Amino acid sequence: MPHTHAPSKAVACHEALDTFEEEHHHAPDAHEKARLLSDAIKEWEHEHVAAMHSPVGGNGLK
Repeated sequence: MPHTHAPSKAVACHEALDTFEEEHHHAPDAHEKARLLSDAIKEWEHEHVAAMHSPVGGNGLK
């Protein structure tokens, strides 16, 4: 899953679905959609936690 850099989980999910449709020229079926959303949320949460713990992107409490 590519890095999302999305401001919210919802945006990350929409971007994942849009990217899938652009690459595959069709909307994902139910199973593909579930996997895409799960992966997008996982990646967003990973990036969000990393940003919170980095000295530059976090809240400064280190």
